[in-house]
Amino acid sequence: MDNVNHRKRAAHRRRVQEALHEILNDPTVMPNADCADLIVSVSRVEFGRTVREIYIDARGRWRQSIDQWTERPHDKYLRMAHAKGESTYADLTDIFVFPELMKIVAEELQRRLKLQYTPTIRQLADLGNA
Repeated sequence: MDNVNHRKRAAHRRRVQEALHEILNDPTVMPNADCADLIVSVSRVEFGRTVREIYIDARGRWRQSIDQWTERPHDKYLRMAHAKGESTYADLTDIFVFPELMKIVAEELQRRLKLQYTPTIRQLADLGNA
């Protein structure tokens, strides 16, 4: 049986997933200049009790590039971080670790989809704990 609310949520879920994919790969929005070779994809979006609670599964993969044969991107970014006096670098799959990154994502999602609210975005693995 087809439910109107189910169709609306499915359509909204697709829009959210597409927008999140664009946001996470947009260097003008996300601070990903240090990981230009990383592509982040949002493989799954679910809603919690309301559509304001968004749970996502995001994965990153390295672009195929010519310089992969001379130095792997991970090694390159780690070397660059060490040169800046940092012990590691944060790629955009770390959005679940750093609340300030997730806040940027949520605010940009609100702006792009013209939502009246800033959504709460969490890792899909946390959906069972909600």
